[in-house]
Amino acid sequence: MDYYDFFNGDADGIISLHQYRTHYPKNSKLFTGVKRDVKLLRHCTDIKDSTFTVFDISLLSNADYIKPILDNGNYVKWFDHHEPGETELGDNFSIKVDADPSCCTNILVDEYLNGLYRPWTICGIYGDNLHEQADKFNPCFNKESMNKLKEVGETLNYNGYGNEELDLTVHPKDVYLDLKDYESPFEYRKKSETYHKIHTQMKSDEAELSSSEILHESEPGKVILLPNTRASIRYSGIYSNQQTTDNPDKAFAILTSVDGGNYRISIRSPKTNPYGASKLALQFPTGGGREKAAGVNELPKSELNNFIEKFEEVYGK
Repeated sequence: MDYYDFFNGDADGIISLHQYRTHYPKNSKLFTGVKRDVKLLRHCTDIKDSTFTVFDISLLSNADYIKPILDNGNYVKWFDHHEPGETELGDNFSIKVDADPSCCTNILVDEYLNGLYRPWTICGIYGDNLHEQADKFNPCFNKESMNKLKEVGETLNYNGYGNEELDLTVHPKDVYLDLKDYESPFEYRKKSETYHKIHTQMKSDEAELSSSEILHESEPGKVILLPNTRASIRYSGIYSNQQTTDNPDKAFAILTSVDGGNYRISIRSPKTNPYGASKLALQFPTGGGREKAAGVNELPKSELNNFIEKFEEVYGK
């Protein structure tokens, strides 16, 4: 039997796969991409009699592909924290899902594996900007060790952001292929040349992000446009998370430019009330995500004022 693994290109997806395949090693074929490339099952609708395992990818976004895959005699196991849509898909399909804003896929895999790879779980939780949850999962690490795990999670998460794969410092598949040989995230942080390449680029992008434009500001939050650079595109997710960490009562929409003068948007709900991001994003054709964090892949420039109005409707209540 052949094995196929599908995983989001961010920290949550990569580390979830790493935990699972450390425990259940298989020579699987890998499918991933930039963080927002979530319709990954489109690549394999003709595959038959195989096992698919999916991490941190929306089932709802792959609704058009899951039925033909199951009809072809494949078995599918799914781990995710996005709203799934229909989950009763037959005996060949199983899913572990929790869309609560305090959950991420690493937490679900950690539960499935009885906490066997807890340091990696903490990295993934930090990568998903769930700092309070990371502290709850801390078995015994001191502050210095936790900061190292946080750095790993945030660095891997940074690497997933891009409009296209050429924007990324390292392709997520190559990140995983490098990371999978490390038992410990502390060893990985210390020795991996791939990790150091990503971390160095992240710090360079952070330094380059010297200017931004506030397009809208009100009591609920801010809509901010970042400079039209590759650094902004790569750093937009980290920047969004930083804004909510520094201003936990505020919502944020962080815009970067895409081809044609349109916008790509990262939406973050307030940390103190982490709901509304998916409600806002799903009002636009290319939107999706979770209550805590969501996005719009391409918003026409002509729709910007409409987006700001919807932002106020969702978060101004």
